[in-house]
Amino acid sequence: MSAPSSVERRRPWEEKNTVVAGVLAFLIPGLGHFYQGRMFKGLIYFVCILGAYFGGMRLGEGAVVYQSPMGGNFKKVSLTFLGQSGVGLPSLIALYQMKRAEAPANRDLYELNEPISAPFQGRLIASGPAKEEGAGELVGQIELKTSRDGSLPETRGIFKGTKDGEPIELELSGGFKLDRPISGGFRRGVEAHVVHSPDQHPNEAWHIRGSIPRRFVDAFNAPPDPALVQDLHGRLGKFYDLAIAFTLIAGFLNVLAIWDAIEGPAYGWGDEPATAPSTPERNDQPAAAAVVAPSKAPQ
Repeated sequence: MSAPSSVERRRPWEEKNTVVAGVLAFLIPGLGHFYQGRMFKGLIYFVCILGAYFGGMRLGEGAVVYQSPMGGNFKKVSLTFLGQSGVGLPSLIALYQMKRAEAPANRDLYELNEPISAPFQGRLIASGPAKEEGAGELVGQIELKTSRDGSLPETRGIFKGTKDGEPIELELSGGFKLDRPISGGFRRGVEAHVVHSPDQHPNEAWHIRGSIPRRFVDAFNAPPDPALVQDLHGRLGKFYDLAIAFTLIAGFLNVLAIWDAIEGPAYGWGDEPATAPSTPERNDQPAAAAVVAPSKAPQ
């Protein structure tokens, strides 16, 4: 009777708590596999899933993953966000951002509590006799400050930069509006009137309209304004739908990664079961004694 030729040892990931592995895999793609010691698979999931997720976010200019309130006091979860939420913690931040965006203090600003100085890009819009000659693309630096010296606050400032590539400097005053701070998209809309100069026609008026950078913590996974979503659909077209598709694919892939951490593995490189070295077979039966037939004695 012979002993087994090899003995299968317990695999490293079976030594870890599957519930902990599943929770970690949900929070951050690949983290559950790192916890189990499956470094190769963990790295693949981490890079591929988060790469698709943040790639879609970048393609959609940051206004892709969000949860918007949907009527009534009970906030229903949209189907798109439900699919994106499979990525875990990076997408669940949208629930917190939704609460911040709903706060009464998050509103459009018509005066500033503190001065701003930021890179600006947009357009100079003209009306009146020089409508065609005055308009142009603006790129430069904008500085604005609200003064409360008089009876009413007044926001004044200056724009320095270029219009259609040519240097220009504009004095700004009145008609100021700055989009709410917490919203989807990494650009924050701003507009202001240009001070009327003596050499302009009396019926001519200029104002600037464009955007300045929005803080990452205020833009990431925050619900965008409907006007921004419409603008992105118009400018990006199918690329905006592709951006949403990337984030959905990332969510679905991480569901498979969670299953792999809890019930896996789906065998692949690095998941092969470890085996102990084989033991040569032994024969415990005593060797049979050789029996030699006696030869006949000579007659």
